[in-house]
Amino acid sequence: MQLIKPGLTKLTDALDIAFAEVPVIAPTEDRPISDCYGAVLRQDVVAKVSVPSVDNSAMDGYALRHADLAGIDGPVSVVGVSLAGHPYDGTLPKGAAIRIATGAAIPDGADCVIIQENVTANADESVIEIAADVIARTSLHQNIRWQGEDIKAGDTVLSAGAILRPQDIAIAAGQGCGTLSVARALKVAVFSTGDELAIPGDPLPPGGIYDSNRFAMIGMLRSIGCDVTDLGLLADDFDVLQGALADAAKSHDVIMTSGGVSVGKADLLKPVVESLGEITAWKLAIKPGKPLMRGKIGDCLVVGLPGNPVSVLVSGLLYVMPLLRHAMGADRSRLAPTRIPVRSGFDFKRMTGRREWLRARLVQNDDGEFEAIAFASTSSGMLSSMVWAEGLIEVPEDCGQVSKGDQVLYLPLHGLQ
Repeated sequence: MQLIKPGLTKLTDALDIAFAEVPVIAPTEDRPISDCYGAVLRQDVVAKVSVPSVDNSAMDGYALRHADLAGIDGPVSVVGVSLAGHPYDGTLPKGAAIRIATGAAIPDGADCVIIQENVTANADESVIEIAADVIARTSLHQNIRWQGEDIKAGDTVLSAGAILRPQDIAIAAGQGCGTLSVARALKVAVFSTGDELAIPGDPLPPGGIYDSNRFAMIGMLRSIGCDVTDLGLLADDFDVLQGALADAAKSHDVIMTSGGVSVGKADLLKPVVESLGEITAWKLAIKPGKPLMRGKIGDCLVVGLPGNPVSVLVSGLLYVMPLLRHAMGADRSRLAPTRIPVRSGFDFKRMTGRREWLRARLVQNDDGEFEAIAFASTSSGMLSSMVWAEGLIEVPEDCGQVSKGDQVLYLPLHGLQ
């Protein structure tokens, strides 16, 4: 028995095909490191310096020679200070100590650090006393961080294809990188179609609805660093759409739209794209979001999302955003959404054949364990459900029933953006 209906493609297969067919289209540019948050790295970052650059102290305290500790039976002279950036100049004398700060270089001759809380110092800190029990439990190399312990010069600290997070920027900065080679922002033209749509701020005509999908698309695109051109609302008119797409394709890497991709009389996007270029994929075995189109006009990628707002968000997050990050050179292993196994706190029945995502959030049950609860409706027209939701529950193509207590996969929405 065939599970997937003819003419529909599984999401995983659709992404495999798209990643194979859509090349990396964003060129590489060198960008100041402070402007690289969220960008796709296009060249490995190789460590120029070891971290730490020298053996240094992990704590504020006193640096000593471990072999001297057994012979201590009275006060110990403090003969100098080692501060971060201002190391002690010289060799630690036998039986003496050096006052040392966290991050400061270990003086020549010292091989352990006793924290300041475990010694008694006189008023001017020229002399310290160390109790016998502290001496007994002080080990060789205690509280010392070794040169290269974190990073060794020559290590690859960031690999091309990484989507740069604050910690990635920090490690590059720690290597003295003033710029990074990253993908240039994709230029994406966005519009909505539908004669029933009105622009927010304008009077709402009888039977009309305000356009919300365009703003969802713009938000998703900007969250991954795209340079967005807002073309606004376009009429359900073949010539209008054909002219707008032909012009946009000349100056953009991607055209992204919502509405007009189904099979109704007013669904004109598919024939318009076919008149200018070609359709390379259409209709996915997903819910919500089945009528999703991918095509191209010349070298410009065209993505047509459904008209229902939940479908726009779900198919955008799970299909379009990974595809566009791929087009910017992101490593595919970084594009899979986070899936967390949790217990279901609801019952659900449905027809099999499509992978479905239920809007969900996690709550604590009476036993103090987290379980997923689903929004009361599965309607793809209820945008409020995506505001309520904090994640999605993934229901595989062959699953027709979820019972309370079953293990399900939870996709946090913050991990999809």
